[in-house]
Amino acid sequence: MEKLSKAGRLEAMEETRRLNVSSMTIWRDFRLFEEQGLAVKTHGGIISAANENLPFNCISKASDFQKKIAKAAISLIPMNSTIMLSAGTTTLEIARQLVSSGRPHVTVITNSLPVAAIFYKTNFDAILLGGSLRRNSMDLTGPLSEKNLDELHIDMLFTGCDGAIPDEGFFTSDLSLAALERKSVQRSRIVAVVTESRKFGKNPLVKFASSKDVQIVITDRNLSRADKAMMEKNKIKVFIAR
Repeated sequence: MEKLSKAGRLEAMEETRRLNVSSMTIWRDFRLFEEQGLAVKTHGGIISAANENLPFNCISKASDFQKKIAKAAISLIPMNSTIMLSAGTTTLEIARQLVSSGRPHVTVITNSLPVAAIFYKTNFDAILLGGSLRRNSMDLTGPLSEKNLDELHIDMLFTGCDGAIPDEGFFTSDLSLAALERKSVQRSRIVAVVTESRKFGKNPLVKFASSKDVQIVITDRNLSRADKAMMEKNKIKVFIAR
């Protein structure tokens, strides 16, 4: 912990040699640091959550369902692809698991400052959209963000939602975010909504994607049969995270 505090980063291979212990022992300790909110896991090691180079704490507070959804999402990402991770707790968890998966041959586009920070000091190529910082969330939206997206091609978009009605579409409660989400959907070859099942049946302020705009939904085992059947009727592939 003293070395982590001073250096800001620990490499598993280096600590294995230095302490003359197994890599399993080192990773067990690293995992303990993570669980206590003291570090963020990266490819090959950990970064201190108190690192002065990180402008904010990017520890994910994902639920067990969100962690499982993120794991399922990772398995669908093609190698050598460009993906976009929108703002949200589930997409932040996808970022964390992507870094720890050891699959750096993916370019990540995001409008989320916490998501971008996860890729700090990793081998991933990360592109942070410009734009206006939202007052109640650490992500960027607005005309500049949307203009940036016009210049980019996205193979696969992972986005959350504040509500979902299977035969209508997917909703958010923020107007400025909705405009960026619509543009993200338009620029993406594959759109995957990652959300807990408790969001279904809710339709907040504004719709950002209709059912026909979305190809994949990844959610948890509590999704109702009726909602699953309706999405499949609309030709959406539904993945239940285990």
